Amino acid sequence: MFKLKFFIAFTFIVSQNLFSQIGHYNHYPTTKPFHILDEKLTSISFAFSMRVLESDYNGPLVRLRRDGDNAEQDFGWGDNDIVDVAAINAWRAGNNVYVRTWYDQSGLNRNAIQTDVTRQPRFYPNATQPYFQGDGNNDYLIINTPNGIQDVTNSGDQGTVITIARATSQSQHSFGVLNNSNRWSSHINWGDGNVYFDPGICCNSTRAFNNTANVGIWEIYTFIKTNTNVIARSGGTQRFNGAHTTGRCTRTEDFTIGWANGNQTNLHSNTGFMEFIMYRTDINATEYQEIEQNSITFWGI
Repeated sequence: MFKLKFFIAFTFIVSQNLFSQIGHYNHYPTTKPFHILDEKLTSISFAFSMRVLESDYNGPLVRLRRDGDNAEQDFGWGDNDIVDVAAINAWRAGNNVYVRTWYDQSGLNRNAIQTDVTRQPRFYPNATQPYFQGDGNNDYLIINTPNGIQDVTNSGDQGTVITIARATSQSQHSFGVLNNSNRWSSHINWGDGNVYFDPGICCNSTRAFNNTANVGIWEIYTFIKTNTNVIARSGGTQRFNGAHTTGRCTRTEDFTIGWANGNQTNLHSNTGFMEFIMYRTDINATEYQEIEQNSITFWGI
């Protein structure tokens, strides 16, 4: 009887210890966490964010430069999926920090880079909504590809941009390329308070909506060029949808964020950015609406 009781007690202790150890591990190791770009990488051009967007991505989110000594460091994300702001604050030690590289999570390695320290946009380590913002003078990030805008769109025509941005109101180019009327670019906002989207020869009759109410407010903006139409959305709502009749962009400059790369050396933006996703086609409504809603919920905007 004593041996039986000892065996039962020993078995219970061992089983409890094993259970407590197993509790630290994934019971279903083949099950991956869900992130919004999982199974949404077809036709993608690049994907940048201050959070992790794709479950198989295992690189850093951003590389920052510290103002005091120009030291640089990569940063990943914390348990909340957001870039590790606590680690950034410990490293920067009160110094201002600037974006050297915003890493592409698409798997295409199309990072947004600025090596010139005088042109790097400033990073703001907000605990829940970290972002960067140019000074409106000469700051921007550039995505280098062999044929520039032709590579990240469908030969200068179709494309989809989904971005979390904070609008400001000045005459500025927020992203894309622009050479006089030949452009694939946007203003968030122009000095008149309007958002403009020009995915081809300017100026198409359908191209703008008023956005003065969103100055200084985080919002999600979606810009779509189909083979026939130009579409803009904000806050998950369509703002315009009309025929595009003026022709495709034929430029080959590299796509930029914080400026429209081209023949204008001024009009850089001070638009704030947290997330920027681009496809080289007009993705379907189910996909872009799912991305919009996920971003709205995640970032609390």
